[in-house]
Amino acid sequence: MRLATWAAPPLSARALAVAVAAALAVLVLSFESAVRPVESVAGSDVTLYEGYGSLLLDGAMPYRDFPMEYPPGATAMFVLPATSIVEGGSGDAASWSPPNSRARRYYRGFTSLVLVLLATTLVVTALTLRRMQRPAYSTLLALAVVALSPLLIGQVLSERFDILPAALTAAALAVAVRGQYLAGAVFLGLGAATKVYPALLVPVLMLLALREGRVRKTVGIAATAAASALAVFLPFALVSPLGTWDSVRNQFRSGLQIESFPSSLLVMAYHAGEQIPALGLPSHSELKTVGAGGGLIRLVLAGPGVTTTENVAKALLVVALALLFWRLFRSTHDPREDLLRYSAGAVAILLVFGTVLSPQYIVWLVPLVPLVGGRRGLLATTSFVMAAGLTNVWIPERYFDYQGGLDAGPAALLLARNLALLVTAAVLVLPTSRVRSSWVLLGRWTSGAVDRSRVRKRAIRHTVKHGSDGTRTRDLRRDRPAF
Repeated sequence: MRLATWAAPPLSARALAVAVAAALAVLVLSFESAVRPVESVAGSDVTLYEGYGSLLLDGAMPYRDFPMEYPPGATAMFVLPATSIVEGGSGDAASWSPPNSRARRYYRGFTSLVLVLLATTLVVTALTLRRMQRPAYSTLLALAVVALSPLLIGQVLSERFDILPAALTAAALAVAVRGQYLAGAVFLGLGAATKVYPALLVPVLMLLALREGRVRKTVGIAATAAASALAVFLPFALVSPLGTWDSVRNQFRSGLQIESFPSSLLVMAYHAGEQIPALGLPSHSELKTVGAGGGLIRLVLAGPGVTTTENVAKALLVVALALLFWRLFRSTHDPREDLLRYSAGAVAILLVFGTVLSPQYIVWLVPLVPLVGGRRGLLATTSFVMAAGLTNVWIPERYFDYQGGLDAGPAALLLARNLALLVTAAVLVLPTSRVRSSWVLLGRWTSGAVDRSRVRKRAIRHTVKHGSDGTRTRDLRRDRPAF
């Protein structure tokens, strides 16, 4: 099957500029269509962010004067929409039910900041694609995924701060593909101080430098990333050492979050056990949802088998990442291609085998998966788009239905989303030969479907031409070739 000529030329500089301008226009339109009215956001995380931003502007310090579950780098997203430059207006406290003028201004400022960061991510993605000399169709597909991401993912993109670490990660890759690994480490350190997960890409840069035999540069990458993260943490740690440490420890707190892949597997297994008693599995009614505790705003699963499932998931995560990094070190492919592929693969593995998978984490893959080239990139992007779309369907109604009783319907939808993420991770990390085999099978299946469609059309035309004799129609069907 040939969907495209893989050796097709890249876009010219002028054509790329036009494509980026068009993608930015699409991004603005899709974002405006996806953003909810301010009257609908009461109780969402935006209201929490506004409270943090107001406290910070009043001189309060997180971890010392008020609890905050997020790393200190996230405070930039909370404070900027609350400043007089962005928010403006009166000094009255924000009220969200119903929203007053201050709440409306904060929400408008926050969503505008998200849009600016998305636009920046799109432009940086285009620069990376240009450097990689991607074919025209690959570039247009990647830009389309980023531009349409607000519609694909939905409200969790515009109402969460995860676009900030995603944009920093995109910037890190954009400079790293140009050989500027130390500059990339700076962006990754800043991203890790915002949401932790960009730290996974630091070993990727280190291993690429080690492959080149540059040991001093490898150490420099680690030191640079650590220094840039420390620069963000240090002011908060000086004011409240214990509170800042607790915030870091909270990011690794145990508990199987109800939306994670291991959790959804366990819930569906118990539903299957109810239908097939011979399996001897407990009923899903023995599972329940509880608060994670420690100031974390998430629900975790509790009940029989949860602890075992959590421990197995953690072990699989460690093993999968170790194998991924080992294969990266042993790879002989283009280091730039490996950088993009293994960066996306590391984050995808974290989402699949991690014990926490909030819906906004899908945003992390927006600037990563579309950068992967070739058939692998097309397959991974397709499965990622499916996962993003299912996340949009999942939030918020199905989530609220699910957390109440862990019912089979929402559980099946959640598992389908998580399986799409599993496929994305598998395509990114599997050997090239496996991906090629999958592509061939997909091509044969698609070609067979086309051929079957043509046979059915010929049979219909023949029946119409000679009348509606039932015997003749059955003969035509009996004579169809087997597929």
